[in-house]
This record gives sequence, C-alpha cells and structure tokens, in this order.
Amino acid sequence: MSSGYIPAKDEPGPDEILEALREAIFDNPRLTEMPSEEVARQLVLGGHLQEEPSPVLVADTLDALEAEEGGFEADELSEEGNPT
Repeated sequence: MSSGYIPAKDEPGPDEILEALREAIFDNPRLTEMPSEEVARQLVLGGHLQEEPSPVLVADTLDALEAEEGGFEADELSEEGNPT
C-alpha cells in the first residue's frame, strides 16, 4: 500500500480489506466504478466487514486489485501466444 496510512485499532487492516473487496467485487462488479468512500460503506452494508475501513486504504487496495487483474490478463495472453 502506497499511502502510508496506518489504520486505527478498531479499523480493518489491509489484508481484511483486500479479502472483503475480493468477495464484494465478485458479488457486485460495479463497486470498481464507485468512489472509495462509497465502496467502504458498501463493504459494511454488504456484511463483508464489521467496521467501515478508511477510504484511503480502500482506494489503495482497489488499485492493487486492478494491477493484479491486469497482471493476470497479461500472463494469460502471453501464455496463449507462446505454446510450451
């Protein structure tokens, strides 16, 4: 996470947010199009987290997930083009 944000004791940490986001985006892919403040609220409303996370951490985690997905797609494309 690039923000350097340190969550409060009662706030979910980056690993919890990452897992919750993966589940929530699987259930509702439109979350990736929403502002991080709204995504943070939806994680609680959807029952993925008990406490609302920092929008800063949510934004960083969303960026990391997008980069991760882009990496998987690039790997899949390169494997299709290069039979082993």
